[in-house]
Formats: sequence, C-alpha cells, structure tokens
Amino acid sequence: MSLTRYRFVVITIPERIGHLAIELDWFLKQRALGQFAAIKPIVLLPYSEAANPALLRLWGNYLTLISNPIATTVLKPLVYFESLRIDLLSVACTLDEAAQYQDVVKAWGDRPPLFKLPDSLNEKGRKALEELGMPPGAWFVCIHARDGVYSPRDEHLHVYRNSDIAKCLAAVDEIIARGGWCVRMGERGTASLPDRPGLINYPDTHLKSDWMDLYLASQARFFLGNTSGLCLIATISGVPCALANMAPYGACYGMGSKDISIPKRLTRLNGSAPKFAEIFASNVASFRFAEQYAEAGWGIEENTEEQIRDLVLEMLDRLDGVFQETSDAERLQQAFRGLLTPRHYTYGAPSRIGEAFLSQHAAELGMPEAPRTIMSIGSPNREIETSNEMIITASGKGIGSQ
Repeated sequence: MSLTRYRFVVITIPERIGHLAIELDWFLKQRALGQFAAIKPIVLLPYSEAANPALLRLWGNYLTLISNPIATTVLKPLVYFESLRIDLLSVACTLDEAAQYQDVVKAWGDRPPLFKLPDSLNEKGRKALEELGMPPGAWFVCIHARDGVYSPRDEHLHVYRNSDIAKCLAAVDEIIARGGWCVRMGERGTASLPDRPGLINYPDTHLKSDWMDLYLASQARFFLGNTSGLCLIATISGVPCALANMAPYGACYGMGSKDISIPKRLTRLNGSAPKFAEIFASNVASFRFAEQYAEAGWGIEENTEEQIRDLVLEMLDRLDGVFQETSDAERLQQAFRGLLTPRHYTYGAPSRIGEAFLSQHAAELGMPEAPRTIMSIGSPNREIETSNEMIITASGKGIGSQ
C-alpha cells in the first residue's frame, strides 16, 4: 500500500467537536495550498466515535470516509505504519508549543472558507429558525458558555474552563437592541437564559440536533463563546468569534483572523493580580488541568458581565465598520501580543484581544490606561471616550481629531 497514493489521516480526538472541525479543516486547506496534493486521503472513523456525526458526514464530501465499523476494524492495523498515516496531533493538541492551525489561517488569507453546508441543509435550518419564531432574514448571534454538562467524565480536569452563561445577559440585550437575535447554544440540560423577545434557548427545543448545531454556528453573524470547541465550527465556516473567559493564558487568542477574545483573570491566594508578563513567563500560562492551578496557588476569576458586553460591542462595531481605533489602544495590543512566545498555544494567532479589556488592565501590562473606545457611534445613547488624536474606523478611514 505504501506504493500507492492512499494515506490515512488520523484525527487526534474525534470525540471532541473542536478537533473534528479544525484538524480536518487544516489538512484540507494545506492540501488546497499544495502540501498534500499528491496523496489520496482516507479517514477511518465510525459515526459512533465522532463528536458530531453530521459534521463527519459532511467531511466525507472532501475526502474518502470509511465509517463502517467492520471495515474500520479490518483496516485499522494499517494506520500503525508511519509511512501510511498523516498525524494531525500538532494542529490543535500541542503542549508547550504553538498549535499549527493558526499558520494555515494566515496562509489561507481572505479566501472563502473551504467548509460549507449544502444548500439543502441551509434551507432546512432557515425553516427551523422560523419555526422557533425568528423572522425570515433576521440576523442572529450564537451564545455559548462551557459548563459541566458537556463532558461529565472528565469535568474535574477541565472545570477551570467553564463559565456562567448568565453573565452574557448584558451582551444579549445589546445584540437585541441592535436588531439581532440571540440563540443560546449548548447541550440539553444546560442552564437557560431568562426568556425575552429576540432570544431562543435552542437546547430546550425539539430541534436540538447535530445538524442544527452546524447550521447555527456556521450561519451566525458571529459566535459569542469561550474555550470550548463548538465555536470552531464558526471558525471553519468563516464566522468571527467573540470569545470570553479564555483559559489558559497561552491559549487566550481566537483561531480566526477576525476573532476578538478576553482571558479570565488570574489571582494569587491573597487576591492580588500579577502582571501579565509574570503570567506568560511562568508555567501557569500553559496549565491544562484544574488541579494544576490549585496546587500552584492560583485563583481563576470569570469575566464580568460588563467585560463580556464590551467585547460584544466591539465585535458589533467592527462588523458594522464603525469601530474606532487609536494608537494608544494599538500599543496595548502589541504589548500584550509581545508576551507570547513559541511555547504558547496561540503564539502567532492573527486575532486580537478586546480593547476595553486591555484598557482596563493596562496597569498589568505596565502601561498607562488607554482611553476606552468601545462606545462608538454604532452604540446609540452611549458616550464616546477617545484620546486626543486621529480616530481610525474599522474601514481604515480617519474621521477627524477628537
């Protein structure tokens, strides 16, 4: 078989939707860019072992998928020959080194996303949203917070990544005020958001399904999420993500080029907050398990409702082309980005940290606080705080000296 062009592509953790999404997206984009053009890729994976069978079925449109349990059992011994397999471990499952996925994001540039839902599934999804009360043509945002319902068997390891979805309420209200709808994502049994016009608690409906998860994440205007793999369906679909409560710090950036994120706050046992430089220079920036934080004496605090709201306001204003950037805020961005090294998971990521968050924590960067700019002209009835300099909009045009 080594004399043929067939090779087995091995997904690292197919029972996690994030790995099932971006590992194959990385491979197929690299192939489109020329790296694996000479091979014929095969994926051996029964649907029962995939985090989202509907996603696995769609990947079968791009490569040879063998999902029959008997066939996969018979062929699996061939995967142990290194010459016959392509491991995707370094794409998104690295430790003390940067994940490779962000490299292909930069190489892919402004090309359209490779992953697309078929028209039939998009039409089915639109009808489902109308059934849930969303008007035809309305835009919506997916809202998601990782919790203990997602993976009970290893919850004790990853509990530090969880967050309270109720702290997204102020952001939800801002989205609805702008004319959008909010769709709460998650597993059945997760906490609901209080009912209000413009909000759909999707996991509580009869339409909760693997295919609908894909539709919502891939068709949203943006995805409000965190360090949970569901948001990566949006990433491979070209949908920007606003990511709150990111942890660990070495993985605080989003994978998409238009993503904006903010990390959780780390504190010492006495409640003091260390400088960001101290965090990134220590092993705590790469801790992957809850017990590591406890044993090392670190506390983890979730982002506040106001911080998540400001993150969403920035994303809305950027998408509307009215977000105002200043050189002071850009200096904070570069100072924070400069703290990451090649040993950090999202080193080199093309995304950004939320500007209001950086301004609020400028002292932890060792810099004076920059004027806040998230209350832009896109946010009605809000005061605008700017510095005494030329303001640059997201479109790159100056709008005058303030």
